[in-house]
Amino acid sequence: MARAGFVVRLLQPCAVAAWVGLLAACGGGGGDGGGGGAQVIPDNWVTNGSVNATALSADGKTVYIGGVFTQVGPRTGSFVVLDAASGQPRGSFPKVDGKVLAAAPDGAGGWYIGGFFTLVDMVARSNIAHILADGTVDTGWNPNADRGVYALAVAGGTVYAGGNFTSIGGQARNRLAALDAASGLATDWNPSASCPTGTRAFPFPPCTVTALAVAGGTVYAGGNFTSIGGQARNRLAALDAASGLATAWNPNADWTVSALAVAGGTVYAGGLFSSIGGQARSNIAALDAASGLATAWNPNANSDVRALAVAGGTVYAGGSFSSIGGEARSGVAFLAAP
Repeated sequence: MARAGFVVRLLQPCAVAAWVGLLAACGGGGGDGGGGGAQVIPDNWVTNGSVNATALSADGKTVYIGGVFTQVGPRTGSFVVLDAASGQPRGSFPKVDGKVLAAAPDGAGGWYIGGFFTLVDMVARSNIAHILADGTVDTGWNPNADRGVYALAVAGGTVYAGGNFTSIGGQARNRLAALDAASGLATDWNPSASCPTGTRAFPFPPCTVTALAVAGGTVYAGGNFTSIGGQARNRLAALDAASGLATAWNPNADWTVSALAVAGGTVYAGGLFSSIGGQARSNIAALDAASGLATAWNPNANSDVRALAVAGGTVYAGGSFSSIGGEARSGVAFLAAP
Protein backbone atom coordinates (compact mmCIF):
# COMPACT_ATOMS: atom_id res chain seq x y z
CA MET A 1 0.00 0.00 0.00
CA ALA A 2 1.11 3.54 -0.68
CA ARG A 3 1.57 5.81 2.29
CA ALA A 4 1.66 9.59 2.12
CA GLY A 5 2.84 11.96 4.79
CA PHE A 6 1.62 10.92 8.20
CA VAL A 7 -1.39 8.96 6.89
CA VAL A 8 -1.50 5.22 7.41
CA ARG A 9 -4.42 3.11 6.19
CA LEU A 10 -5.45 0.26 8.47
CA LEU A 11 -6.51 -3.27 7.70
CA GLN A 12 -8.71 -3.19 10.79
CA PRO A 13 -9.75 -0.18 12.88
CA CYS A 14 -8.84 -1.98 16.13
CA ALA A 15 -5.26 -2.45 14.85
CA VAL A 16 -4.47 1.28 14.90
CA ALA A 17 -1.81 1.02 17.57
CA ALA A 18 -0.23 -2.08 16.04
CA TRP A 19 0.18 -0.37 12.68
CA VAL A 20 2.12 2.50 14.18
CA GLY A 21 4.39 0.21 16.15
CA LEU A 22 2.58 0.43 19.48
CA LEU A 23 0.93 -2.30 21.56
CA ALA A 24 -2.71 -1.82 22.51
CA ALA A 25 -5.63 -4.09 23.28
CA CYS A 26 -8.41 -4.57 20.75
CA GLY A 27 -11.80 -4.95 22.31
CA GLY A 28 -12.93 -8.53 22.01
CA GLY A 29 -16.12 -9.59 23.81
CA GLY A 30 -15.62 -7.85 27.13
CA GLY A 31 -15.41 -4.25 28.18
CA ASP A 32 -11.86 -4.79 29.44
CA GLY A 33 -10.71 -6.32 26.18
CA GLY A 34 -10.49 -9.79 27.75
CA GLY A 35 -10.16 -12.57 25.21
CA GLY A 36 -9.03 -10.10 22.55
CA GLY A 37 -5.36 -9.54 23.37
CA ALA A 38 -3.47 -7.42 20.87
CA GLN A 39 -1.37 -8.97 18.14
CA VAL A 40 1.19 -6.84 16.33
CA ILE A 41 0.82 -7.33 12.59
CA PRO A 42 4.07 -8.92 11.33
CA ASP A 43 4.34 -6.61 8.31
CA ASN A 44 3.18 -3.45 10.08
CA TRP A 45 4.55 -0.04 9.16
CA VAL A 46 6.76 1.72 11.69
CA THR A 47 8.34 5.12 12.29
CA ASN A 48 11.93 6.14 13.01
CA GLY A 49 10.89 8.07 16.13
CA SER A 50 8.17 8.29 18.73
CA VAL A 51 4.46 8.61 17.87
CA ASN A 52 2.78 11.06 20.25
CA ALA A 53 -0.68 11.51 18.73
CA THR A 54 -3.15 9.49 16.65
CA ALA A 55 -6.57 10.24 15.18
CA LEU A 56 -8.94 7.88 13.36
CA SER A 57 -11.01 9.08 10.42
CA ALA A 58 -14.82 9.01 10.61
CA ASP A 59 -15.09 6.03 8.28
CA GLY A 60 -12.55 4.07 10.33
CA LYS A 61 -10.24 3.43 7.38
CA THR A 62 -7.45 5.94 7.95
CA VAL A 63 -5.38 6.84 10.98
CA TYR A 64 -3.38 10.06 11.22
CA ILE A 65 -0.25 9.97 13.33
CA GLY A 66 2.09 12.67 14.55
CA GLY A 67 5.22 12.70 16.65
CA VAL A 68 8.98 12.98 16.61
CA PHE A 69 9.79 11.13 13.39
CA THR A 70 10.85 11.87 9.83
CA GLN A 71 10.07 8.57 8.11
CA VAL A 72 7.25 6.02 8.00
CA GLY A 73 7.67 2.71 6.24
CA PRO A 74 7.42 -1.07 6.44
CA ARG A 75 9.27 -2.89 9.19
CA THR A 76 12.33 -4.49 7.61
CA GLY A 77 14.02 -6.16 10.54
CA SER A 78 17.79 -5.90 10.98
CA PHE A 79 18.91 -7.17 7.57
CA VAL A 80 18.18 -5.50 4.23
CA VAL A 81 19.56 -6.32 0.79
CA LEU A 82 20.02 -3.17 -1.31
CA ASP A 83 20.59 -2.86 -5.04
CA ALA A 84 24.10 -1.50 -5.58
CA ALA A 85 22.98 0.76 -8.45
CA SER A 86 19.68 2.17 -7.19
CA GLY A 87 20.08 1.84 -3.43
CA GLN A 88 16.58 0.36 -3.23
CA PRO A 89 15.71 -2.88 -1.39
CA ARG A 90 16.05 -5.90 -3.64
CA GLY A 91 13.09 -8.25 -3.81
CA SER A 92 12.07 -10.17 -0.74
CA PHE A 93 14.36 -10.78 2.20
CA PRO A 94 13.75 -12.32 5.61
CA LYS A 95 13.05 -10.20 8.66
CA VAL A 96 15.60 -10.60 11.45
CA ASP A 97 14.41 -10.08 15.02
CA GLY A 98 17.49 -8.75 16.79
CA LYS A 99 20.81 -7.21 15.78
CA VAL A 100 22.85 -8.17 12.72
CA LEU A 101 26.55 -7.40 13.25
CA ALA A 102 28.14 -9.37 10.41
CA ALA A 103 27.25 -10.57 6.92
CA ALA A 104 29.20 -12.49 4.29
CA PRO A 105 28.07 -13.63 0.82
CA ASP A 106 27.88 -17.38 0.28
CA GLY A 107 29.02 -17.15 -3.35
CA ALA A 108 25.70 -18.44 -4.67
CA GLY A 109 23.51 -15.36 -4.22
CA GLY A 110 22.79 -15.92 -0.54
CA TRP A 111 24.26 -14.65 2.72
CA TYR A 112 25.54 -15.80 6.06
CA ILE A 113 24.58 -13.41 8.86
CA GLY A 114 25.67 -13.15 12.48
CA GLY A 115 24.80 -11.02 15.47
CA PHE A 116 22.40 -11.19 18.38
CA PHE A 117 19.07 -12.61 17.23
CA THR A 118 16.67 -15.47 17.88
CA LEU A 119 14.40 -15.48 14.82
CA VAL A 120 14.98 -15.10 11.09
CA ASP A 121 11.72 -14.96 9.15
CA MET A 122 10.05 -16.68 12.11
CA VAL A 123 12.57 -19.54 11.98
CA ALA A 124 14.47 -20.07 15.25
CA ARG A 125 18.13 -19.23 14.80
CA SER A 126 20.56 -18.40 17.61
CA ASN A 127 22.89 -15.57 16.50
CA ILE A 128 23.93 -17.07 13.15
CA ALA A 129 22.02 -18.10 10.03
CA HIS A 130 22.24 -18.80 6.31
CA ILE A 131 19.88 -16.98 3.95
CA LEU A 132 19.55 -18.60 0.54
CA ALA A 133 19.51 -16.78 -2.79
CA ASP A 134 15.69 -16.91 -2.92
CA GLY A 135 15.47 -15.03 0.40
CA THR A 136 14.47 -18.03 2.50
CA VAL A 137 16.24 -19.38 5.57
CA ASP A 138 18.42 -22.44 5.04
CA THR A 139 16.61 -24.91 7.30
CA GLY A 140 19.48 -27.40 7.18
CA TRP A 141 22.19 -25.00 8.41
CA ASN A 142 21.99 -24.14 12.09
CA PRO A 143 25.29 -23.77 14.04
CA ASN A 144 23.39 -22.40 17.06
CA ALA A 145 25.92 -20.03 18.68
CA ASP A 146 25.33 -19.60 22.41
CA ARG A 147 26.42 -15.93 22.33
CA GLY A 148 26.98 -13.13 19.84
CA VAL A 149 28.60 -13.52 16.42
CA TYR A 150 30.51 -10.34 15.52
CA ALA A 151 32.47 -11.39 12.43
CA LEU A 152 32.11 -13.72 9.45
CA ALA A 153 34.31 -14.70 6.53
CA VAL A 154 33.81 -17.34 3.85
CA ALA A 155 36.53 -19.25 2.05
CA GLY A 156 35.65 -22.23 -0.15
CA GLY A 157 33.54 -24.65 1.84
CA THR A 158 34.28 -23.03 5.20
CA VAL A 159 32.51 -20.29 7.11
CA TYR A 160 34.70 -18.65 9.76
CA ALA A 161 32.82 -17.09 12.67
CA GLY A 162 34.13 -14.84 15.42
CA GLY A 163 32.39 -13.44 18.47
CA ASN A 164 32.08 -14.00 22.20
CA PHE A 165 30.46 -17.43 22.00
CA THR A 166 31.79 -20.54 23.73
CA SER A 167 29.74 -23.09 21.81
CA ILE A 168 28.91 -23.23 18.10
CA GLY A 169 28.39 -25.87 15.44
CA GLY A 170 27.82 -28.54 18.07
CA GLN A 171 31.25 -28.08 19.68
CA ALA A 172 32.91 -26.04 22.41
CA ARG A 173 34.71 -23.20 20.65
CA ASN A 174 36.09 -20.11 22.37
CA ARG A 175 35.17 -17.05 20.30
CA LEU A 176 36.43 -18.36 16.94
CA ALA A 177 35.36 -21.32 14.83
CA ALA A 178 35.38 -22.80 11.35
CA LEU A 179 32.01 -24.16 10.22
CA ASP A 180 31.22 -26.49 7.37
CA ALA A 181 29.37 -24.40 4.78
CA ALA A 182 27.05 -27.31 3.97
CA SER A 183 26.21 -28.75 7.39
CA GLY A 184 26.93 -25.91 9.83
CA LEU A 185 28.97 -28.24 12.02
CA ALA A 186 32.25 -27.07 13.53
CA THR A 187 35.42 -28.46 11.97
CA ASP A 188 38.47 -29.51 13.98
CA TRP A 189 40.03 -26.05 13.50
CA ASN A 190 40.16 -24.49 16.96
CA PRO A 191 42.43 -21.45 17.67
CA SER A 192 40.61 -20.68 20.95
CA ALA A 193 40.86 -16.92 21.64
CA SER A 194 41.14 -15.86 25.28
CA CYS A 195 42.27 -13.17 27.71
CA PRO A 196 42.90 -12.98 31.48
CA THR A 197 39.93 -12.73 33.81
CA GLY A 198 39.13 -9.11 34.57
CA THR A 199 40.59 -7.78 31.32
CA ARG A 200 39.21 -4.34 30.47
CA ALA A 201 37.77 -3.99 26.98
CA PHE A 202 35.91 -1.41 24.94
CA PRO A 203 33.67 -1.18 22.98
CA PHE A 204 33.15 -4.97 22.88
CA PRO A 205 33.06 -7.64 25.62
CA PRO A 206 36.48 -8.92 26.76
CA CYS A 207 38.23 -11.56 24.60
CA THR A 208 35.81 -11.10 21.69
CA VAL A 209 36.85 -11.76 18.09
CA THR A 210 35.35 -8.83 16.18
CA ALA A 211 37.06 -8.94 12.77
CA LEU A 212 38.04 -11.65 10.28
CA ALA A 213 39.71 -11.73 6.87
CA VAL A 214 40.99 -14.67 4.84
CA ALA A 215 43.85 -14.55 2.34
CA GLY A 216 45.16 -17.78 0.86
CA GLY A 217 46.10 -20.13 3.67
CA THR A 218 45.92 -17.46 6.37
CA VAL A 219 43.02 -16.36 8.55
CA TYR A 220 43.50 -12.93 10.12
CA ALA A 221 41.60 -12.34 13.36
CA GLY A 222 41.14 -9.08 15.26
CA GLY A 223 39.43 -8.22 18.52
CA ASN A 224 40.39 -7.65 22.12
CA PHE A 225 41.87 -11.06 22.97
CA THR A 226 45.42 -11.52 24.30
CA SER A 227 45.96 -15.17 23.36
CA ILE A 228 44.98 -17.12 20.24
CA GLY A 229 46.25 -20.05 18.22
CA GLY A 230 48.38 -21.23 21.11
CA GLN A 231 50.39 -17.99 21.32
CA ALA A 232 50.27 -14.65 23.10
CA ARG A 233 48.84 -12.20 20.57
CA ASN A 234 47.49 -8.80 21.48
CA ARG A 235 44.25 -8.15 19.61
CA LEU A 236 45.47 -9.15 16.14
CA ALA A 237 46.86 -12.40 14.78
CA ALA A 238 47.46 -14.45 11.65
CA LEU A 239 46.35 -18.07 11.92
CA ASP A 240 47.20 -21.05 9.76
CA ALA A 241 44.00 -22.04 7.94
CA ALA A 242 44.91 -25.72 8.21
CA SER A 243 46.13 -26.04 11.80
CA GLY A 244 44.64 -23.01 13.56
CA LEU A 245 48.03 -22.18 15.05
CA ALA A 246 49.26 -18.59 15.18
CA THR A 247 52.00 -17.69 12.73
CA ALA A 248 55.00 -15.52 13.64
CA TRP A 249 53.15 -12.42 12.34
CA ASN A 250 52.54 -10.19 15.37
CA PRO A 251 51.59 -6.48 14.99
CA ASN A 252 50.83 -6.22 18.74
CA ALA A 253 47.98 -3.69 18.84
CA ASP A 254 47.58 -1.85 22.13
CA TRP A 255 43.76 -1.81 22.02
CA THR A 256 40.79 -3.21 20.12
CA VAL A 257 40.98 -4.17 16.42
CA SER A 258 37.45 -4.23 15.01
CA ALA A 259 37.93 -4.18 11.22
CA LEU A 260 40.23 -5.96 8.76
CA ALA A 261 40.76 -6.01 5.00
CA VAL A 262 43.51 -7.61 2.94
CA ALA A 263 44.78 -6.43 -0.44
CA GLY A 264 47.91 -7.87 -1.99
CA GLY A 265 50.74 -7.71 0.52
CA THR A 266 48.94 -5.32 2.88
CA VAL A 267 46.66 -5.97 5.82
CA TYR A 268 44.50 -2.96 6.73
CA ALA A 269 43.37 -2.73 10.35
CA GLY A 270 40.83 -0.45 11.96
CA GLY A 271 39.67 -0.13 15.53
CA LEU A 272 40.32 1.85 18.65
CA PHE A 273 44.09 1.73 19.11
CA SER A 274 47.02 4.13 19.31
CA SER A 275 49.89 1.76 18.54
CA ILE A 276 50.18 -1.13 16.10
CA GLY A 277 52.89 -2.69 13.97
CA GLY A 278 55.59 -1.01 16.02
CA GLN A 279 54.36 2.51 15.23
CA ALA A 280 52.01 5.11 16.64
CA ARG A 281 48.81 4.84 14.60
CA SER A 282 45.48 6.37 15.49
CA ASN A 283 42.69 3.84 14.88
CA ILE A 284 43.66 2.82 11.35
CA ALA A 285 46.82 1.35 9.85
CA ALA A 286 48.32 -0.56 6.94
CA LEU A 287 50.49 -3.52 7.95
CA ASP A 288 52.99 -5.47 5.92
CA ALA A 289 51.53 -8.97 5.41
CA ALA A 290 55.00 -10.51 5.70
CA SER A 291 56.50 -8.69 8.68
CA GLY A 292 53.50 -7.28 10.55
CA LEU A 293 55.17 -3.86 10.68
CA ALA A 294 53.17 -0.71 9.99
CA THR A 295 53.80 0.94 6.64
CA ALA A 296 54.16 4.71 6.20
CA TRP A 297 50.43 5.01 5.34
CA ASN A 298 48.82 6.93 8.21
CA PRO A 299 45.33 8.46 7.79
CA ASN A 300 45.11 9.22 11.53
CA ALA A 301 41.40 8.87 12.38
CA ASN A 302 40.29 10.83 15.42
CA SER A 303 37.94 8.08 16.66
CA ASP A 304 37.31 4.40 16.12
CA VAL A 305 37.19 2.73 12.71
CA ARG A 306 34.74 -0.18 12.60
CA ALA A 307 34.50 -1.08 8.92
CA LEU A 308 37.04 -1.42 6.10
CA ALA A 309 36.92 -2.46 2.46
CA VAL A 310 39.45 -2.18 -0.36
CA ALA A 311 38.67 -1.90 -4.07
CA GLY A 312 41.22 -0.90 -6.68
CA GLY A 313 43.27 1.96 -5.31
CA THR A 314 40.73 3.01 -2.68
CA VAL A 315 40.32 2.09 0.98
CA TYR A 316 36.78 2.61 2.27
CA ALA A 317 36.54 3.29 6.01
CA GLY A 318 33.53 3.60 8.28
CA GLY A 319 33.26 4.37 11.98
CA SER A 320 32.53 7.14 14.47
CA PHE A 321 35.34 9.48 13.42
CA SER A 322 34.87 13.08 12.31
CA SER A 323 38.36 13.57 10.90
CA ILE A 324 40.53 11.20 8.87
CA GLY A 325 43.21 11.54 6.20
CA GLY A 326 43.70 15.18 7.13
CA GLU A 327 40.11 16.07 6.21
CA ALA A 328 36.80 16.49 8.02
CA ARG A 329 34.80 13.33 7.32
CA SER A 330 31.79 12.23 9.38
CA GLY A 331 31.63 8.48 9.80
CA VAL A 332 32.71 7.42 6.31
CA ALA A 333 35.70 8.19 4.12
CA PHE A 334 37.38 7.11 0.86
CA LEU A 335 41.15 6.97 1.23
CA ALA A 336 43.86 6.55 -1.39
CA ALA A 337 45.59 3.21 -0.85
CA PRO A 338 49.39 3.28 -0.39
